[in-house]
Amino acid sequence: MTLRFKDNIITHLHFHKLEDNKKVFTSKFSGKYSDDVLPFEDEANIIASLLFCSTQKLEMLLTRNYSFDKIKSITGMSIKGLHSRLLHYLHHILGLSNSRALELVLKLRDNDYKTTIEVKHLVNNKNNQLRKHKTILIKISRGFAIEQNACVSFLKNLSMSELINELEYAHSTKNSVLEQLVINEYYQKQQ
Repeated sequence: MTLRFKDNIITHLHFHKLEDNKKVFTSKFSGKYSDDVLPFEDEANIIASLLFCSTQKLEMLLTRNYSFDKIKSITGMSIKGLHSRLLHYLHHILGLSNSRALELVLKLRDNDYKTTIEVKHLVNNKNNQLRKHKTILIKISRGFAIEQNACVSFLKNLSMSELINELEYAHSTKNSVLEQLVINEYYQKQQ
């Protein structure tokens, strides 16, 4: 029994009702899935593939230019399991159409290096977009970590001597973002 098969069975046992499991297990051993059992099997395959290779791990492997075969080897996944995992990732996480995702997965399976680089760029672009929109929290001298807009409002309400104290705190804690915001507010109050 492969790890893939075991994880698939564990998924069925955990997420599906007992009567559904009886149908699935009968289908597994006969090798034929009825239409009413197929959605359970697909769901179990997706969950098992996530257990083998989380999104974070998959992105790390893809951005290191690893081939399909290398990723399969590292994760211990079957060809079909990794195929499904990549297809799911490209379609649901990166937002590619099903046909485009399938095209890339098939090229990755052929160990096409240009496709490996293309997928790496898609992953990096997604992560760069997330970093741009990530909320920055700034720790102030009162011990709170607040968003940048709230920090600017906080600084506007400080006196000049309080601003200088905040600047000293920013400098001593090497908080360059706070330091720049304090300097900006200081110059605003100077005018």
